[in-house]
Amino acid sequence: MWAALKGAVDGGLHIPHTNKKFPGFKPAEEKGQEPEYDADAHKEKIFGTHVKEYMEMLQEEDPTKYEAHFSKFIENDIDADKIEEMYSDAHEKIREEPEHAAAEKKDITHERDGEQITSSDGTEHLRSTKISLEQRRAKVAEKIQRAQARMMEDDE
Repeated sequence: MWAALKGAVDGGLHIPHTNKKFPGFKPAEEKGQEPEYDADAHKEKIFGTHVKEYMEMLQEEDPTKYEAHFSKFIENDIDADKIEEMYSDAHEKIREEPEHAAAEKKDITHERDGEQITSSDGTEHLRSTKISLEQRRAKVAEKIQRAQARMMEDDE
């Protein structure tokens, strides 16, 4: 999120913000000193250096956990050395085509029969039906009457 904000601000958008939330910001140690902002630390987060370090650590210490955590990366032939390249390619693609293309809507319709929902693609789901305010109040009143009746029976 902070990388997106930083990119938008660097791109020229006026977004009220403060650098205090960015990675690489260090508040002043003593009153009167200037706080520090390390843009390189922020850049490292944007390009996934921390992910690269985690991948390398897991690869050495626990290969099975590495394979479980990064299975999609392994499947796409991305190792720790290719992380920064992956993010750079993504940034280049965004710069080439910055407009968001909306995904095509699927022509799926849904039919409800009580709590059963059947979709046009053949899937079926169970979804509870909502009750109205009047029905909810009647249900509560009924519970109160039953509780009062039980209390009356216990007293007798």
